[in-house]
Amino acid sequence: MFLRLAFKNVISRKSSFIIVLFISFAIMLLVVTNAVFDSTENGVKQSFVNSFTGDIAIRPLSKSPLSLFGDETPVTGTLTKNECLVPFEEIASFIESQDYIVSFIPQVSGAAVMEKDSSRVPTMLFGVDGKKYSESMPAIRIVDGVPFSSGAKGLMLTTKKAAQIGAKVGDTVQFSVADGISFRIRACPLSAVYEYEIDNAVLDKIAIIDDETLRSLMDLTSSSSSDSVVMSDEAEEVFSDELDDDFFTTDDGDAVIRDFSESEIVSSADSSREISTSWNFIVLKLSEKSDANGKIRMLNRHFKKSGWNVEAVNWRNAAGSTALYLYWMRMILNVGILIVLAVGFIVVNNTLEINVLERVAEIGTLRAIGATKRFVSLECMAETLIMTVASGVFGSILGILAGKIICNLNIVFSNQFLVQLFGDSQFLIAVSFRNVEEALLFSVLLGFLVWIYPVVVSLKTSPVRAMSGGK
Repeated sequence: MFLRLAFKNVISRKSSFIIVLFISFAIMLLVVTNAVFDSTENGVKQSFVNSFTGDIAIRPLSKSPLSLFGDETPVTGTLTKNECLVPFEEIASFIESQDYIVSFIPQVSGAAVMEKDSSRVPTMLFGVDGKKYSESMPAIRIVDGVPFSSGAKGLMLTTKKAAQIGAKVGDTVQFSVADGISFRIRACPLSAVYEYEIDNAVLDKIAIIDDETLRSLMDLTSSSSSDSVVMSDEAEEVFSDELDDDFFTTDDGDAVIRDFSESEIVSSADSSREISTSWNFIVLKLSEKSDANGKIRMLNRHFKKSGWNVEAVNWRNAAGSTALYLYWMRMILNVGILIVLAVGFIVVNNTLEINVLERVAEIGTLRAIGATKRFVSLECMAETLIMTVASGVFGSILGILAGKIICNLNIVFSNQFLVQLFGDSQFLIAVSFRNVEEALLFSVLLGFLVWIYPVVVSLKTSPVRAMSGGK
């Protein structure tokens, strides 16, 4: 009964259509805004995840901010020596046993000055297996050359970085790091030049280098997974206890020391190259359906249980201040838009309240002819819900159409800051089912809440006074 009466009341009043249109416009803004927020967040995430952070990064526990770039303490703004993952072999073995991990890449990080001829530019260095790294990061596209493999010396630069120092594939590039009053200098050949799918100034700061060269440059002790040194037969004979002292003297009685080459001490025929266990980070790529946050919690529980002084973090923490800076810039933008929406919905709420308060005489008449307070309350709530739900549906449809129109405009960013902020050079939004669901839920919640205050005020007025216009 009250539903039928509520529907007739909504249809019969012209003000209802104005209220529905007003709320629909507000709902449309909410849908489009949420879609923009989701699209930009996803764009930045995919750009970073597919370029260098992976889905999860494992790092040493640290009291200071630590990213794949190293120590990012805001006070100093400098990079300190990075700690190594300990125990690396046990951590790597555990990671390999997890079926949800598609690939994992150990990494050494450092900062140096890159030089070629008279060109000198500061750069961030990621020491990795170049071939495996480029295969695991789908945003990397090789333009020239071939990525270096594990155990080989090599360097990979972006096209912009290579052009900046005037280097091409095959050239030798030099790196230097201050060491007190002197410098440590190392060099390696440029193996490949690459580009990222999205032109991003942050990514252009990175240079990919072989891990052994970077360890030597950063003076990072390179430990091996082997517990003993493998010697050649000739070396074993030299160090055998059965040799007499005459072997180390000349005919004149003078002592002599013989130098042995590395090939004499370590037999290349009998032993393979040992893998270093000195790594600063491990970057993980997960299967498509894996929940990164859930896996991070699981990994950290295992690390804590095992007593390992390491932790798993998401892509944003792995990227460090760069991603956090973009995050806070988006938050400021979001807050500004939300303030505008909040003002709009306050107006909507007041409009609905006025709509009920103007019907005091009608409510008094209903009470006078025998309508109970519960009937009046339900009837007013039903009217408000009909208007707000209809507005939610209509506003969601308008939001979807607005999203398609924005995409068809092909808005392209030329500003690097906007490219970083939105995670793409083109402004694209996609209204998801979640955006529509949130808008409909909000409209229903609005309908349930806004009728309460005006109806309570109206019901407190006596029927006789209400019928006389509240005088």
